Amino acid sequence: MYEHGCYDSFSLPDDPFVLDVGANIGMFSLYTKQRYPTAEIIAFEPIPVTRDILRRNIALHGLTGITVEDCALGEKAENDVVFTHYPRLPGNSTRYPEQKQLQIDVCLRLYPEDDTIEQHQGYEVHVPVDRLSRRLPAGRRVDLLKVDVEGAEYEVLLGIDAADWPRIDRLIVEVQDLDGRLDLICGFLRDKGYRTEVGPSPMVEEEILTFLVTAVREGL
Repeated sequence: MYEHGCYDSFSLPDDPFVLDVGANIGMFSLYTKQRYPTAEIIAFEPIPVTRDILRRNIALHGLTGITVEDCALGEKAENDVVFTHYPRLPGNSTRYPEQKQLQIDVCLRLYPEDDTIEQHQGYEVHVPVDRLSRRLPAGRRVDLLKVDVEGAEYEVLLGIDAADWPRIDRLIVEVQDLDGRLDLICGFLRDKGYRTEVGPSPMVEEEILTFLVTAVREGL
């Protein structure tokens, strides 16, 4: 993230309000606070063991202005949803483990000496899912919504009420292009009034078909 500058495609206001959906251990939140020390961030991370590390990272860096939410986000609120957590690849933890097969196949071919199968051995975790609109502070403008949720990106976007879209200025969404998902999400965002750009994710092998979609509201 730091080396590739993959989240540097636009500037934010001096005191931005940022939503980090799929916060993992907090690298994006920490990176944002480094660039914008007075940023206010809400970080969503549903996996308990990962969320504990996220909180420790925030404390170790002496950061303030970051609120951690203990839920996943989706199209509808649900109380007990099964996720698969990969202890050796926590950033790959997902609601849809079947979508990891392409990644496994590519890594087996490109890195036959690695223990790819062992890295993708996970266990089930039951977590709550909420809609993003239920977690937005009333009337607050969102300078940046970052979404990196391992296959549930479209569901996260569907969990935003029509009335809330006008107050979201920018998005960065990581998308693995399975079953036409990239075109689906880009078209959805354009229909909401954003201009979109697509580039490969520099942190993922090209064959895994993972892209970063940046979306900026028309007029900004």
